[in-house]
Amino acid sequence: MHLQRWLTAVIALPVLFLIIWKGGRAVFCAAVLLVNGLGQWEFLRMFQADGDAARRIKAVLLGSLVLLSYYPVTTSGFLPLLALAVGLFSFFAFYLMSYGLIEDLSRDLAVNALGLLYLPFLLGHLVWLRNLPDGQWWVLWLLLVMFAGDTCAFYVGRTFGRKKLFPEVSPGKTWAGTLGGWAASILAAVLLGSWLLPLFPLAGLAGLGAFLGLVGILGDLFESMLKRQAQVKDAGQLLPGHGGMLDRLDSILFAAPVVVYARLLFFKM
Repeated sequence: MHLQRWLTAVIALPVLFLIIWKGGRAVFCAAVLLVNGLGQWEFLRMFQADGDAARRIKAVLLGSLVLLSYYPVTTSGFLPLLALAVGLFSFFAFYLMSYGLIEDLSRDLAVNALGLLYLPFLLGHLVWLRNLPDGQWWVLWLLLVMFAGDTCAFYVGRTFGRKKLFPEVSPGKTWAGTLGGWAASILAAVLLGSWLLPLFPLAGLAGLGAFLGLVGILGDLFESMLKRQAQVKDAGQLLPGHGGMLDRLDSILFAAPVVVYARLLFFKM
């Protein structure tokens, strides 16, 4: 498993770096669209029967439209909220017309509405962040900080973890791993900030990194709760050693909006 984790990282990280650094806004948005589609599909598959593929495709297409609404946003705007509202109303209309044809309709509607909020609406903030000044470096900083926290939490937890953090939701997570991951997020925020974001105060980046460490834990536990409810160990098997795309996104989904609003409110240039 450890070899698979590192091989996946060795292959994926250079591709990710090239997309962020050289790809431009359009290529980056296309990559996020692909990631969102894979994650949204995994999320819906956890709670829907295999015969519901057609409805999942419609939901993913609608989610793609919500995420695309972030592409023209450069400072602040209402387009993502408008797209989300249209997406939700479209779901409501579809289920109204399908009333009586879908078993457990209210549960299925709730799953699709949550999928729209949880993935494209949150993940779209990465596209928004990329559009801001120095956006490519902020995106790279965010992703590397979250990856550092996740990786350190995994290995510190496996090596020193004894006391469980929240066994009802995630039996594998320990206090040692959580604290190790949080410390790694702060350290990575400072070290990477001095390299990628030299124009911004390191104390502010350290504080943001500390907050992101906590937000990442919340995102990780939230996805664990969903998997616990769906009675699955991983959301998918797309990334060897890591699980599915959603397993890799869990902390980033909650962290991306935090960095966007922190950038707009506190890290002005």
